[in-house]
Amino acid sequence: MIVVTAGHIDHGKTALVKALTGIDADRLPEEKARGITVDLGFAYTRLGTRTVGFVDVPGHERLVRTMVAGATGVDFALIVVAADDGVMPQTREHIAILDLLGLRQAVVAITKSDRVDDRRLSEVEAQVRVALSGTGLAHAPGNAPLQAPVQAPMIACSALRGTGIADLARYLEEAAASPSPGAAGTEFRLAVDRCFTVVGAGLVVTGAIHAGAVRVGDHLVVSPSGFEARVRGLRAGNEPCDVAEAGQRCAINLSGPLLSRAGIHRGDWILAPQLHGPASHLDVALRVLPGEARPLRHRTPVHIHLGAASVTGRVLLSPGIAVEPGAAAHARIALDGSLGALHGDRFVLRDASAARTLGGGRVIDIEGPRRGAWAPGRRAVVAALDTPDHAAALTGLLDVSEAGVDLNHFARVRNIQRPALEALTCAHGVVAIAGPAGLRGYDGARIAALGETVVARLDAAHRSEPDNPGLSAEEIGAPVALPERPALRVALDRLLMDARILRREHLYHLPGHEVRLAPPEAALYEAVRIRLEAAGLDQPRLADLAEQVGREPETLRPHLDRFGRLGWLRRISGHYYVLPGVLAELAARACAVAADHPQALLTVGRFREATGISRNMTMPVLAYFDARGFTTRVADGRLVDPRKGGL
Repeated sequence: MIVVTAGHIDHGKTALVKALTGIDADRLPEEKARGITVDLGFAYTRLGTRTVGFVDVPGHERLVRTMVAGATGVDFALIVVAADDGVMPQTREHIAILDLLGLRQAVVAITKSDRVDDRRLSEVEAQVRVALSGTGLAHAPGNAPLQAPVQAPMIACSALRGTGIADLARYLEEAAASPSPGAAGTEFRLAVDRCFTVVGAGLVVTGAIHAGAVRVGDHLVVSPSGFEARVRGLRAGNEPCDVAEAGQRCAINLSGPLLSRAGIHRGDWILAPQLHGPASHLDVALRVLPGEARPLRHRTPVHIHLGAASVTGRVLLSPGIAVEPGAAAHARIALDGSLGALHGDRFVLRDASAARTLGGGRVIDIEGPRRGAWAPGRRAVVAALDTPDHAAALTGLLDVSEAGVDLNHFARVRNIQRPALEALTCAHGVVAIAGPAGLRGYDGARIAALGETVVARLDAAHRSEPDNPGLSAEEIGAPVALPERPALRVALDRLLMDARILRREHLYHLPGHEVRLAPPEAALYEAVRIRLEAAGLDQPRLADLAEQVGREPETLRPHLDRFGRLGWLRRISGHYYVLPGVLAELAARACAVAADHPQALLTVGRFREATGISRNMTMPVLAYFDARGFTTRVADGRLVDPRKGGL
């Protein structure tokens, strides 16, 4: 278990940690000289069967950024209030920050109790109850918010005399015995709060593990820089180990070609490569503290503290909206830089001068579309994602996203491992389709509806054009929105598998559909066929063929194209339509010519000699062969691929 201290400056946080662990968490010369904590301090002790780590944070108002960095990713808060001073401004701000960061387990240590009488202790306890009221910290561990509120326990103690220290240690031991957050189903993620070098080991980073597990030998990424790193060694609970998990603090000895002490900073993340993707804008659910004097307005400049990082930016609100003190709303935060953020991450907002905490909240989505952020469709997506339940979020997204769900983004932002994602999609009837833009998910019912649309469209086409053999995928998909085209392909495949539709070459049709030419059309085809067969291999140009059958070329062309869709003709150029048998014979002679050549080449002259066709027809035929991969142009001719002779 990790315990973070919280409280006003000089209320005895560091002394209390030393009384509990025997370790002075003030490690810097400045801290020793001034007698105050200015940076994060760390101490570990064994309570019962568990190792408990303490993160000692500074209490000065100018060091709240450091306090937030230490409080992120922890399990438990040790709120320290001096009996002689009582609740002070930084006590209230620290409690507000802990609440905004989602901490729900705490114990209050009323220090310096040896300096006051019982009446004063009662007064301070009453002050603490008021400060905790309305926060998640008003509940003792094990008490759900829906139960009757139970104040976090308060233990009067004195680090100087040792009074109450045993009771406090006993309470922390009981809290540590509760199960820690699991590491299953998520990728590794650690928020860096320190980076240093160790002689003989090299670069070491420390921080709280927010998710997943890490093992010696793992390959990770430093974010947002993107530097690759390998785990050489681990320490968790101040002891060497082979694996560390969520709910622990750990030190990681890293190596990598681009890693350096200067290249890793407090606020960076060490994480699994698939989670890397720094964000420059966030969709969030935020809450303004009740004590604020003014509402939070559109484009308010802020400092956002997330993980151990601090970045400036602006709060963007829906037009005409302002968030009143104590109220909550969806918003977007446009960052001046970038940081690592995932769904569910807690953050704290402070004003532009970093002097006052305004509020905070949690991340819903990252890197949403820059335009249309307040459009109803995008707002519906954000609302669907605003739940910790992955299944509810996915089904909600499918309901509002006809174009499907980007499953890669969904899994990365919510830190869902691939096996868990596959189980989730399978359990909820989601069809996952891999395409150029990645993996997209579609509602199975939507796929079925598209299938019914295809059947209806083919039926209508057969009725209106009985001489049309079918429709191509492009023709079927013309009315379908572009993002849904991948789902249409799946719908077509399912219809083919169920034999509800059939495919002839590239055309789809319903079972039982037979092409029926009108008598004039059938007579025209017969006239065309007779003349093309009589011409042998040297087929006539369109203009000559039109003259022979008594038509104008441009009025004959649509009929020839229709015969081509039936498979009765092949259009090799704008001026030549040939019989399929003629084209097959030309391909066979091309193979024979190449086989007789010393370098297995097909040349224009030898091809003309072997076929007896005119030069006007020769070049279109060879261009047709090239376009279909049957021939490939080289310096002195063409290479022939007999496997593609079917054309």
